[in-house]
Amino acid sequence: MKKEIIEEFKKMYNIQDANIVLRILNIKAKLANERNININNDELFDFLNYSMNFDEMNIWLIRKQFEGEELTLNDELKKFFELKTDDEILVLYDISQNVNEESIDNARKLIKKKKN
Repeated sequence: MKKEIIEEFKKMYNIQDANIVLRILNIKAKLANERNININNDELFDFLNYSMNFDEMNIWLIRKQFEGEELTLNDELKKFFELKTDDEILVLYDISQNVNEESIDNARKLIKKKKN
């Protein structure tokens, strides 16, 4: 991967660690190649933020908050990537999509029911 792309990404999203950028780009590439899902960077960050609210990552975030520590996106992603493999993150993506689809289906059923 070109160093310029990594540096631009670091600057754009205020991430200091090049390894974190590489993981983000790798996850994005895996979504495209393995799931045939092309998402933009903002959508990817929304998903990553959503995914960090579960399991041991959420416990870690709460602990840091109680300790009064202010975390950067870099800090949060570094810890998240320590805890989760790319494949685990892809599974979380699949789960989040299924939850969203079920919510939409349930909303449609409710609307349809109210119309009748």
